[in-house]
Amino acid sequence: MRRKSTFITSPSTPQRRMDELVSVVLLSEKSGYRMKSYGPTPLLKMGGQCLIDMQISAIKSVFSNFEVVVCCGFDSEKVIKHIRKNYPDTRIRVVENQIYQHSNCCESLRLCLNNINNSKVLVSNGSLMLDPEILSSIDPSRTHIVSALEGSRNLDVGFTADNKGLIQNFSYGINNVWSEMLYLNSIKAIETLREIISLIDFKNRFLFEGLNRFIRSVEISVVPYTAKQLINVNNIKTYHMIRRYYEGTSTKLHD
Repeated sequence: MRRKSTFITSPSTPQRRMDELVSVVLLSEKSGYRMKSYGPTPLLKMGGQCLIDMQISAIKSVFSNFEVVVCCGFDSEKVIKHIRKNYPDTRIRVVENQIYQHSNCCESLRLCLNNINNSKVLVSNGSLMLDPEILSSIDPSRTHIVSALEGSRNLDVGFTADNKGLIQNFSYGINNVWSEMLYLNSIKAIETLREIISLIDFKNRFLFEGLNRFIRSVEISVVPYTAKQLINVNNIKTYHMIRRYYEGTSTKLHD
């Protein structure tokens, strides 16, 4: 018997409904490690659903006024067809990074921000398993990142913060784990980040490297997420682990 997903939704946790327009960016341009044969990341199947369907369902449950911008690269045509077929009445569009093999997520985010005319933007790694709980942790009043519990799967970038809870640095090998979710709550914040990642030096850099420049001009605070460990589906081992869980052949989502 197929396992019901208690991971994606958790009705016992109060969920905040946000009414102001939020642009949700999903950075999904690359395939996971050794995962090209499984297709683009948004279309990975888990429990009879695609990852993008789970993400959109979570977004709909928390944000009453939203648009979704999906940045694709690898196998983007399949993602476009899936979205057009399944979401004709949802404000969701695809931005294609045609040089995804020769660039990185700073370039993908730049393309997305160039296609957004809004003052509230939520940026997320597109291979992150989003659920209503973590989206409900977003604080629309400030620019911030969401932290994750130590042991969250495949989240390798950490951060340091001062005693006011303001980010001082992003780096690998730090115990404070970043969920790879960033909320920008003003035009100033959006434009400042867009200008940084538009520099030619950032075309091949990771987002956290752009944020290390960004915090020189704009404060980023931390919103902790402690409900459970998060999962980033960016390699074949993690994908098979999740698939077995949804098929009912495993009882755990972490080793």
